[in-house]
Amino acid sequence: MRRAWQGGGTSRSDADPDAGVETGPTQLNLLGPLEILVSGVTVSPGGAKPQILFAYLCLHANRHVSVDNIIEAVWGEAPPSSAKKNIQLYVSRLRRQFAYATGVRLITTSDGYQLTAESDQVDLERCQQLRQLGQESLHNGAPKEAGRLLREAIRLWRGKPLSGLTHTLVMQAEAARLEQFRLGLLMKYFQAQLADGQHFEIIPELLATVADHPHQERLRADLMMALWRSGQRHAALATYREAYQLLADDLGIFPGRQLHALHQAILADDADIMGGLTTDRSVSP
Repeated sequence: MRRAWQGGGTSRSDADPDAGVETGPTQLNLLGPLEILVSGVTVSPGGAKPQILFAYLCLHANRHVSVDNIIEAVWGEAPPSSAKKNIQLYVSRLRRQFAYATGVRLITTSDGYQLTAESDQVDLERCQQLRQLGQESLHNGAPKEAGRLLREAIRLWRGKPLSGLTHTLVMQAEAARLEQFRLGLLMKYFQAQLADGQHFEIIPELLATVADHPHQERLRADLMMALWRSGQRHAALATYREAYQLLADDLGIFPGRQLHALHQAILADDADIMGGLTTDRSVSP
């Protein structure tokens, strides 16, 4: 037995009169603090726990999610005895509150729920699509188009993902997964920009990203490449020295083979080796 809520399928008289949600397109945004827009108006699903429930379903949009997994996401390893009833209550309220939101369905199955939405309604899914298109363009030798698509994907991010909703290990892991996805997206974007010859233009973004991820050698390599190709050889070499010291002091390791080879190429002003490193180096997350 499956029961479904779908925006537009409930008469206005059946909805919660306090909800105040007009019929209109719905946007579910996860790439920053949870944001739900209906006809351009921000709507809140309630307190922290209903927000976590809704965010977790959005993270797994168009896939079945068991009640047990939802409970672990909302309460962690020590849920109250009333957890299942509370989940039912939260879902019931969500259905009333979003009764007029179009394009989204909340389906109840025998042992869980599934939130279904079009890919362009969930910013995470749209971002994943743009990243895939960007990768394909880069693979097909169109770095300018790849850079445009990847930049569009990056612009979907509004801040720290799931901010304020990481009270449990499950949600902390989900937030970390999104952060890693964003890092991989940035790496792919930098690769496209370097392939397109936008060396000088991406230096500020690379500097900021390296500052956020100081131990990430691939970012250091991209920054060194951008600096060297912009005529800033001394700055490129200084970037390597900084990485060498930081990795040794913080992690007790030394730069890997590729970063070391890039350093040697810059020292030798070896354009052939530099070009080979640029085209061969993969930055898939």
